This record gives sequence, C-alpha cells and structure tokens, in this order.
Amino acid sequence: MAVIRGVLPVDRLLALYNGLLAAIWLALAGRVPGALAICLAHGAAASLPWLLARARDAGRGIRVLLGLYPLVWLLAFWTELGLLRFALHDRTYDAAVTAFDAALFGAHWNLVWMPAMSWPWLSELMHFSYFAYYALIFVPPLVLALAGRRDALRDVTFRLMVGYLACYLVYLLAPVDGPLHTMPQYAGPLADGSFYRLVHAVLDGGDSLGTAFPSSHVVGAITIALVGRRWFGRWTARVFALEAVGVTLSTVYTQNHFPVDVVAGVALTLVLQRYAVPVLERALRGVAHAPRRTPPLVTAGWIGDTSPEELHEPHRAPDRCVRIHRRPPVAPARRGGCAAAGAGTASGIAPRIGACARRRARRRPA
Repeated sequence: MAVIRGVLPVDRLLALYNGLLAAIWLALAGRVPGALAICLAHGAAASLPWLLARARDAGRGIRVLLGLYPLVWLLAFWTELGLLRFALHDRTYDAAVTAFDAALFGAHWNLVWMPAMSWPWLSELMHFSYFAYYALIFVPPLVLALAGRRDALRDVTFRLMVGYLACYLVYLLAPVDGPLHTMPQYAGPLADGSFYRLVHAVLDGGDSLGTAFPSSHVVGAITIALVGRRWFGRWTARVFALEAVGVTLSTVYTQNHFPVDVVAGVALTLVLQRYAVPVLERALRGVAHAPRRTPPLVTAGWIGDTSPEELHEPHRAPDRCVRIHRRPPVAPARRGGCAAAGAGTASGIAPRIGACARRRARRRPA
C-alpha cells in the first residue's frame, strides 16, 4: 500500500469547502457582524492543508493529529450552520418536507411512535442508541489513528467528510429545522429516563437549526457501517451495523426527525459511497503528487502474519499485515510456479500466495 505524502484528497476537499464558506461570508460582509473576520479565518484555513503537509513525516503524535483534524472541522462547520441559517434565509422548507412526509407515510411516525410504545426500556434503548452515535463516528477513526493504520484512516475520514459535507451543502441551500423545533414534543413519564434527559441536554447545548433534512446522523452512521466491513474485523463490523440500525430507528422514535429525513439520508449515503467517493477521490488525487507506482513484491513473511481467511479476503487484512517492498519483482522461475505468484498487483496478490502455499503443501512428501 503506497503512502501518499503531501496534500491528500480529504485535505483538498476541506480546502474547497473552506473556500466556499469564505466566499459566503465575504458576500455577507457589511450585513452580518463579524462576517469579514470569519471570511478571513476560512481563507486561512483553506491554505492550512498545504502547511500541514510538511509535518506528515513528524512524530507519531503529530501524525495522529493530522489524521484526525478533519473530524474537528466537522464540529466547527456544524456550529456555523446555525449562524448561516439566519444569515442566508428568511424562511425554511419545513412545510414542504412535512407535507412530503405525510404523503409518503400517511402519518408522522415521529409523533405517534413514542406514545404508542411508551415502554421505559424501549425509550432508554432508543435514546442510548441515539447518544452512542457520537462514539460510533469518532471512536473508529481514533482507533485507526492510534494503531498507525494510515491507509484505513484516510479512507474512513474521506468517506465521512464526503457524506457530511454533502449534507451541509443541502443545509446551506435549503434549511429545514425539523420536527424537534416545529412540532409538539412528547410529555410523559418517559421524559424522566436517564438517556432521555442526556440526549435532550446535548441537543439543547449543541444543536444547529436548519439541519434536519437529510439526517446527518443517518449519513454518518451508515457510512461507518459500510467502512467497517472493509477495515475492521467481522464482529466489530457487525457492532457498527447494529448501531447504525439503532441510530436510523432512534432518530424517528426520539422525535428528532421525520421518517422522510431518514429515507433521504440512507439514499444519499448509498449514492455518495458507491458513485461519488471514487470519482471525487480520483479527481482530488489527480492533482496530488503521488509517487510513481512500481511493481510490488510481497515477502514470504506476509503469509505468517495473515490469517487464511484474510488471504482469501485481502480487503479484510489489516494494514500492518502487509509488507510491500517497492522494487522490481524477481523474474518467475517457471510458468505457473510460486515465483509467478509474487508478481502482479497488490490487489490480486493474496489469492495467488494462497494458491502457491497450497501447491507447496501438496508437493511436500508425507
């Protein structure tokens, strides 16, 4: 796996979004107090990736921070959306989304689900799932950063940023406050639950208006579930998927979103991760200074460090198991022999090594 030094695709994506926000605040200068200062801050932030690129070969602690800094920007961008909601728009699109939800589902499930199933254990489970969303988004990248799995970390952070920034663009263009702010809320004994109170305390302290459609909770949770299948073990990926289902359901049960917000979030995530991410990564990496690729050679020690299951499913193999020497491959000794298994691309190397090992085992005398 090649290590791409310098400015990465996620850096360029952040720079583009910072440039967009700088242009928006510049247009608001004179009408909104402090707009020019915020514009200058975003302009400086747009150049930050090129400054940070010089520190990518620094110590481990610096590399961990550089791998995680895009997630810090998510928090800043989220807070800023609430300011732009009032600076850019005199009205929201809640009426259209509310009518669409009623036409699609026949009723507003966010209003009837909790009163219809007012069981304390279910309410606490749903509110716990909603609150655990924050751990689902931030803990996996942190684990990858501390483990030094830079390829996995870059893929996860890039996919998360594509999903969240797509939501943020929708919020900038067509803000929707959502049922939490436009409809009556549940009032009953379930409000005394621990996780119920915890969730509402967090929302009261850090929610931004105009960010309901599509649900960014759903977008982030499903993105983590998808990348979990690629970069984490089987059971860890299943936990991620289970929590993603919990977040998807709890956004409606806790009355924070319409069901149509969830449907839009699911559809947006699948389209972005399947189609937009590969295109954006190629476009943003095309202008990066990537090292020239040479045919890789995988040492025999790779087999000893990797399980048989990972040999047949190389995308599940952790980064640390792969040791690639970037030098020209040894010419194969004979057609179809084991030396030939060492040639080729890194993407197809694991199945060939597995086949080579099995041929050697069959030829070994009893």
